Amino acid sequence: MINAIIIDDEQNCIDTLSFDLGKYCPEVQLLACCTSPKEGLIAIKQLKPDLVFLDVQMPWMNGFEMLEILESIDFAIIFTTAFDQFAAKAFRLSAIDYLLKPIDVTDLKEAVKKAAERIQLKTGSDHIDNLLRNIRQAESSQRVAFPGRDGYEFIEVNNIIYAQAEGAYTCVFLKDNRKVLISRTLSDIEEMLPPASFLRIHHSTLVNTLHVTHFLRTDGGYIIMNNNVRLSISKSKKEKVMEKLGLK
Repeated sequence: MINAIIIDDEQNCIDTLSFDLGKYCPEVQLLACCTSPKEGLIAIKQLKPDLVFLDVQMPWMNGFEMLEILESIDFAIIFTTAFDQFAAKAFRLSAIDYLLKPIDVTDLKEAVKKAAERIQLKTGSDHIDNLLRNIRQAESSQRVAFPGRDGYEFIEVNNIIYAQAEGAYTCVFLKDNRKVLISRTLSDIEEMLPPASFLRIHHSTLVNTLHVTHFLRTDGGYIIMNNNVRLSISKSKKEKVMEKLGLK
């Protein structure tokens, strides 16, 4: 019997995976289903599972950041994710199993079979170490091509602090205090950037949550970025912002 935990912020994904495991993978016994990384960390420490089904993109911290917190990883992991190109490449480079949502039953059965082999042989922690290393390298080098008047400017995603709509254009503010005016709408820019890090806090403002230093409830709610810029949060976005920042 394989003792397992599911960590995923979407309840419908937990319900579907739980059903499929019960029907197609009877060797897996679910110990807990967690809807946040915080719950997941507690469950891992208390229940000591053999296998963790871990969602990649979650509010507050993603699956990779959650693993970085753990002192040791003595369990097998099967990542579950909507398609993320740079993450998928890191999975392949590290020989790590991952399942694309919606999860195919055949892929699920094969991933559980491989996980069972790793559990029996007590291997896998080296693969996870390699994965986290590859993810860090991929994130640090991830760039996006923004169109300009004469061509494209390649900008590292981590250098973007926030972006604001200016009519049909978007002004992107960077760590080196530059701002770049791009002939695309803010919605277009949002689609180009990884949703794990970027969050719309207002219809006209998109922020890189890695550069948020303060959240304040006064004046309707606003955040402060690490360049000391104060940005208002719209009433309709406030709950989602708090959830993303792990404040509820």
